[in-house]
Amino acid sequence: MDDSNPQPPSLDGTSATDPDALARLRRFGGDKLLREMIDLYLIAAPERLAAARSGAESGDLPSTELALHSLKSSSAQLGAARVGKLSERGELIARGGTLDGIAGLVTEMEAELARATEWLMTVRDEGAK
Repeated sequence: MDDSNPQPPSLDGTSATDPDALARLRRFGGDKLLREMIDLYLIAAPERLAAARSGAESGDLPSTELALHSLKSSSAQLGAARVGKLSERGELIARGGTLDGIAGLVTEMEAELARATEWLMTVRDEGAK
């Protein structure tokens, strides 16, 4: 399987994806676990992102922070590095007691999640052969 990272680093130096994270999961549980984890992420990540948007729109700091924290953790585990970094930034903003800027971050995360989803689906499908 080719876990190459075709995406350039962002301006802050964060690569969009981290193939090493997937390699760690593969070493831990093999291709079957990796495929299952990717499938779970592909379901849960959009739900968490929607919960973050909903929380931000309704002014619910705790829900927004929790959704972003969960997204940060799962993204890091699955190698969606830029999604994880953006989630962390939003989580820290919410933890600071404000939702200022969260909507813009969520919009940016949606675009990054689309790219990470495409990458993860490719990795998953190549590993299923």
